[in-house]
Amino acid sequence: MSARSFKHSIFFDSRGFTLLELVLVLFLVGLLATAGLLFTQNIEDQAQFDDTQRRLELIRKAIIQSGERTVNGRPELSGFVIDNGRLPYCLTELTGPEFAFTDSASAPTTHYQSPCDLSNGLLTLRKPLITSSGLRYGWWGPYIQVNPESNGDRPFRDGYSNDDGGVNFGWNWTLSQSATAVVIDSFDPDSGVFPQPMDLTVQSSGFDLTDDFDDYPAALTDYLLVANDWLYQQDVTIQFVNTSATSAIDGINSGDENWTLTLAKSMTDPDALASAFTFTPTSSSIPANMGMYEHTTSFSEPIPVGYYRVLIECADGDSCPESVSNPYTIMILPKQQLGPLRWNLEPE
Repeated sequence: MSARSFKHSIFFDSRGFTLLELVLVLFLVGLLATAGLLFTQNIEDQAQFDDTQRRLELIRKAIIQSGERTVNGRPELSGFVIDNGRLPYCLTELTGPEFAFTDSASAPTTHYQSPCDLSNGLLTLRKPLITSSGLRYGWWGPYIQVNPESNGDRPFRDGYSNDDGGVNFGWNWTLSQSATAVVIDSFDPDSGVFPQPMDLTVQSSGFDLTDDFDDYPAALTDYLLVANDWLYQQDVTIQFVNTSATSAIDGINSGDENWTLTLAKSMTDPDALASAFTFTPTSSSIPANMGMYEHTTSFSEPIPVGYYRVLIECADGDSCPESVSNPYTIMILPKQQLGPLRWNLEPE
């Protein structure tokens, strides 16, 4: 064999690939490409799901956050519930800037009109205020910081970027009372009374908006918040102390005495999340020299957790003792027993 023929046989094989070999190569290339796409898609789906979970937690903390940090050795309470005494009726109440809420004829100048009210204009939010005792209440938002888009809107979508253009940005926002859904727009605007929802479910529709197989959470009974997370519904103990060194206090439950316990952000502003109820002690006297009597009673309605001023008064009776204590501030924490409310007295 000549040198030229030898070089040609090495570098130029005239046989080429068979059809079977070409099909096999194309199949392997397609399989690798498909596997890569599936792997990438799984990563994207997981990232969207994780982001939805993270955003749900941000919503929960914007409504109420307690116990994760301490201020001066005490758990910090913060969020929409602490400032406003109720659950938000829609997500926009957490994200909207102050200028998004405007006064109307049905809303006093001390209030914003809530963006959740789609029918009658009666839902309002108290403008932010700090009382003389240092307690704040009203709308101190935004509670979720969202950068405005080009049109000025501040949507807070789920991880799948769902958005229906409504006040909840595509989330399924369900308020309920004892598992019964509360629909704000269904109430008579002439009554001026809106329901007090106790539970909240916030649900993402996932990447498939037509089917519910990928909704998160899976059911509308998977609550983001329930009543025990933000309402105090347990008994309260009132601790009366006689500061007189020599004289007993008699007749605290006789005659026409009406004792009233008031918890409020402010003792002078009737709009400041006040809750008051009357009670009658079962004892008739308190011994002298720091004698003590404790009376346990129940709130007439659940109290939103937060910071309050305490006032205990006796009225309409000839033998009411004199109060030595002045209104003071307490903190009501979720899922924790409230300590005795001490009130110092002396004989009239």
